[in-house]
Amino acid sequence: MKKITLLLFMFFLGALASYAQHSCTNAVAITNGYTVSNVTTPGAGAGSPAAWVTQSIDCQGTGGISSTLGTNSTCWNQVFDSAGDDYLFSYTTGATAGESIFFEIRIRQSYMGIMAFTDCNGTSISGCLSGAYAAGITNPATLSVSATNLQANQTIYIGVGVWSLPDNLDFDVTNFTVTPPALGVDNLQQDEIKLFPNPVADMLNISGLKDVSNVAIYNMLGQEVIKQSKLEKEQVDVSDLAPGTYLVKINTDITTETYKIIKK
Repeated sequence: MKKITLLLFMFFLGALASYAQHSCTNAVAITNGYTVSNVTTPGAGAGSPAAWVTQSIDCQGTGGISSTLGTNSTCWNQVFDSAGDDYLFSYTTGATAGESIFFEIRIRQSYMGIMAFTDCNGTSISGCLSGAYAAGITNPATLSVSATNLQANQTIYIGVGVWSLPDNLDFDVTNFTVTPPALGVDNLQQDEIKLFPNPVADMLNISGLKDVSNVAIYNMLGQEVIKQSKLEKEQVDVSDLAPGTYLVKINTDITTETYKIIKK
């Protein structure tokens, strides 16, 4: 009888340990290439990671969302500080400034949101970098966030939350990619070269070009998606690109400059 009781107690502790994430310090530390399948939580704050966030912010703007919407969206603060469960990851950049990150999840539960942010103190999260939210879904949907030109040795947090019944999380991390500083935005001379409009839908205009050898555009995975050796009328057609954040790398005879754009 004592052995059975002990085994049950150990099983109970193991179940608690698997959800032990009641603070910022217990965020799941990740590195480049990290993926995980079938992350689920009990729902309604019944287990940890439960609704441990007590204060959050709306995270506007640069979060990518696909499968349900074709535009950027806001990650509501209620996604984290409501009764729904919360889950947290963390990433610390390297010793050289200029890294970029891309984090994508596949969700199987409605009313879920994702946010990348910089400040996590106890049960309070702030410092929005990127956010996205999906309302009712009938099929698995994809949410993603990204951040560019990060500081050296900077800790970035990525939270996943839900704000409506049944208040449980159900998702996979399908992609976490770190782009090294070589594709960052160091040493820009933005007073000389200007890219507009930004965000852009179809034609990206580039003014102030001198002695340009080529212009290349990279997605947040570091993949080259467009390359032009010569520009006609200082324009690049980006209409075929999927909505999201991209890096435009301009090579001249004496320097290489990189700029961030958002494709609508």
